[in-house]
Amino acid sequence: MKSEKEIIEEVSHFVEEAVKHHDSGHGWSHIERVRRLALHIHEREGRGNREIIELGALMHDVGDHKFSIHAGPAEIRKLLAGLGVDAGVIEEVVLINEEISFSKGKRPAPEKIELQIVQDADRLDAMGAVGIARAFSYGGLRGREIYDPREKILNPPLLPGTSSHSASTVHHFYDKLLMLKNLMNTPTGRELARERHDFMLSYLDQFFREWNAEGDM
Repeated sequence: MKSEKEIIEEVSHFVEEAVKHHDSGHGWSHIERVRRLALHIHEREGRGNREIIELGALMHDVGDHKFSIHAGPAEIRKLLAGLGVDAGVIEEVVLINEEISFSKGKRPAPEKIELQIVQDADRLDAMGAVGIARAFSYGGLRGREIYDPREKILNPPLLPGTSSHSASTVHHFYDKLLMLKNLMNTPTGRELARERHDFMLSYLDQFFREWNAEGDM
């Protein structure tokens, strides 16, 4: 029977290999940040099963449809069962993998605190300075315009949750990133989201001032 530390180490190696072809915003550094954020929220909230939260954070992007044709839940079940992880824990980790995405956030808030915590951590990493860097990195990967002034920015957005169809990366802020603050599940998540949300608003204000050459003439 492997120890919890050994299980985490083996899962980490598996995930690092699984995401090596993802862009830098969705690669191993993203996974590590989400794990740290999730464990921080868990400690602040004092709720949830730490093992499920850590494994769920590590494996939340396994089989990500943006990069992979593999079935994440099947891979998770196979790996964790082989490591001797309890069947109940495995199904909770699979639930996180299946339900974490932004589009699933249009549903009622999840009941499981472990899913709530990992979902908050993943959303927080899409916000603030890191979130801005990730957005432009992924937009460049997909050949998306930085900003297309011919397309109106609608608030509420025309395409809620359809980030892959945003007219530009700046439009993606309004289609997704600025919506995340109000989709947080936990008090700690909401607290951490406020600063990151305000930073994105400040960034957009500066972006449009520079785009329109305000004060440069």
